Amino acid sequence: MEIGLAVGGAFLSSALNVLFERLAPQGELLKMFQRQKHDFHLLEKLRRTLCGFRAVLSDAENKQASNSYVTQWLNELRDAVENAENLMEEINYEVLRVKVEGLHQNHAETSNQQVSDLNLCLSDEFFLNIKEKLEGTTKTLEELEKQIGRLGLKDYLVSGKQETRVPSTSLVDESDIFGRQNEIETLVDHLLSVDADGKTYSVIPIVGMAGVGKTTLAKAVYNNEKVKDHFDLTAWFCVSEPYDASRITKGLLE
Repeated sequence: MEIGLAVGGAFLSSALNVLFERLAPQGELLKMFQRQKHDFHLLEKLRRTLCGFRAVLSDAENKQASNSYVTQWLNELRDAVENAENLMEEINYEVLRVKVEGLHQNHAETSNQQVSDLNLCLSDEFFLNIKEKLEGTTKTLEELEKQIGRLGLKDYLVSGKQETRVPSTSLVDESDIFGRQNEIETLVDHLLSVDADGKTYSVIPIVGMAGVGKTTLAKAVYNNEKVKDHFDLTAWFCVSEPYDASRITKGLLE
């Protein structure tokens, strides 16, 4: 079940990778800002800031289960990254809108004429609006970046070290699962059910963004009385990174 924690981190990592692609130094977005002599350095600043998060994300995912401050930090980072993604989408939409209008205008003049760079220029009003939003999002990310050292998050991309996920236990705090009873019952039903061929489920993944309670939910299911009565033998094991099949097998046998 602990695999779900790693999968949740993959979503934030994927979002960061998408932003890096869109903010590439030779990318169309940066070129457009440069061509129109707007504050393209804001995009470069945003990209540099995001780079620091990608380096410590894995360590943060490892520690968030046992550190509520890291959990809160990840939640705030997720929100800030989503805001950055929304900004990129807003810019892309405006570019497409202007391009379509330019195509219609040029088609009316001559069918052989291509859309000119002039027709692709975005309004100063739009750029001013985007600039304000970029500054706000970047400021939030910079504040989160300042907390990396205080939270003790390590940069594994620089050190080259292999991180090991902090092992969790099967013990669950009842106060952490308030309002999750429907989800628990659904998972228990899946776990104990059989399909038309009489086969039971071998794997039930729990996925989601960091900090939403995937591990807590897994613990609640693991400790459910129906589950305990149904299975003769159960085991809780933390699958860490790097993946080691021998260690997992040995741990389960022990």
